[in-house]
Amino acid sequence: MVLIIFNGSLQLKSHPDSIGTSLKSDSLGSFFRFEDSPSFGFLATYFPSFFIQNGLDLKTFIRSRTFRIIREQYGDLRSVDAIYIQALKLTYDNTAIALLLSLVACFDHRFVGLKVPVFALFFPLSNESEEEFRQRVSNLPRFLYSDTPAGKIGDRDKLQHFFGSAFLAFIFESQQVADNFSDFIEQGEKTIIVDGVLDERDIRANRDGQRFGLALLDNNHLLPSAFLKHKTNSIDSTGVK
Repeated sequence: MVLIIFNGSLQLKSHPDSIGTSLKSDSLGSFFRFEDSPSFGFLATYFPSFFIQNGLDLKTFIRSRTFRIIREQYGDLRSVDAIYIQALKLTYDNTAIALLLSLVACFDHRFVGLKVPVFALFFPLSNESEEEFRQRVSNLPRFLYSDTPAGKIGDRDKLQHFFGSAFLAFIFESQQVADNFSDFIEQGEKTIIVDGVLDERDIRANRDGQRFGLALLDNNHLLPSAFLKHKTNSIDSTGVK
């Protein structure tokens, strides 16, 4: 359990590690239901300590047996919905921070390398142990489109593009700003990122994320799966082997 202080009172918040133990008594459907949040409770989630803790909790949720069961029973597209809804619950309906947490929790690289003259610099993208990182990445949804490549990787890297673009479109309230930033990243990836390539499928995920982020300005209780244009791969809708 995590101890939370709001308005002078103490509240207990379930830690994702304990979720799996309640599967027999609670329906998995609860992970797809939006909840009303305490008034002004979302403000606390802007503080770095809360952001770090919520990020750890969301990553733990993705690593959990519960999340794997969600993927097995509902499929990969719906499990993306579960990630976003869980992020909203952790942040008490703070849409911007929920999108940012979803982005961070879906990183599928532990380090990013930048090309500089003579050598490359590598920067960490995760504070997880190697085992925790591998377990979370292996649990990430990967069958997101009808043309998702076969194999263990699939389209799991598209999640960071989707949530990142949604975050930019939401905070700037502009598709153009998000589009310009995404184009800058895509064009620069091949030039300055180690092993970076210009990928049309990344651009597709960026566009889908932008539409999602802009729609959230009117209603933040929308599902990511509704904005991933193409249907799940009909051969394997769960993506779980």
